[in-house]
Amino acid sequence: MKILKNISLKLYNTFGIDVNAAEYAEVADVVSLKGLIMAGRLKDANYLILGGGSNVLFTGDYDGLVIRNMIVGIRMKEVDDSNVLVTAGAGVVWDDLVHYCIEHDLGGIENLISIPGSVGAGPIQNIGAYGVELKDTFHSLDAIEIATGELRTFYKEECEFGYRDSIFKREQKGKFIIVSVSLLLKSKSKPDISYGAISEELIKMGIHDGPAIGDVGKAI
Repeated sequence: MKILKNISLKLYNTFGIDVNAAEYAEVADVVSLKGLIMAGRLKDANYLILGGGSNVLFTGDYDGLVIRNMIVGIRMKEVDDSNVLVTAGAGVVWDDLVHYCIEHDLGGIENLISIPGSVGAGPIQNIGAYGVELKDTFHSLDAIEIATGELRTFYKEECEFGYRDSIFKREQKGKFIIVSVSLLLKSKSKPDISYGAISEELIKMGIHDGPAIGDVGKAI
């Protein structure tokens, strides 16, 4: 694992603020992340896990280690005739995952299109929009425990999702690093257009009955 010194974070935060990190590392897999933990680099609080950089505002240089989560990849597993389990690396851009699912005609998260950030950040605050929340399709996530370096799976009930809330903002805050998220999506589903603004926009688009999953994405 290569740790760089005095690296600009301008390209890694959505505000484009040009500040430097005293140390910077990118982790592309679970093994690399475990390596940092076992080397004792995460024993103190002087580190920051950075995903898409959309939920952070730097006010000055970061005098510590910035770890950029670059664990990517998306895979699908058919559960039955109408359900597909989609697992994405925590470093995948959330909007890329939504577009991927739309392209594969998998329904459930199309209302969450254009939300900034990474997949790994989604469960932490139970992202939501247009009448849909992540918890509605959430199956499980894998995370590394910082204290031990062990991999643990959290299922839906264990995450204690609430409105823009989860156990990772409370009891488990700062104790785990999410490495992948699994969603249970529908291969034969009708989009959720109960949110008024979506229905109105679909009508403006000339779509009155039976909108496709992709139509909802365009309407939003």
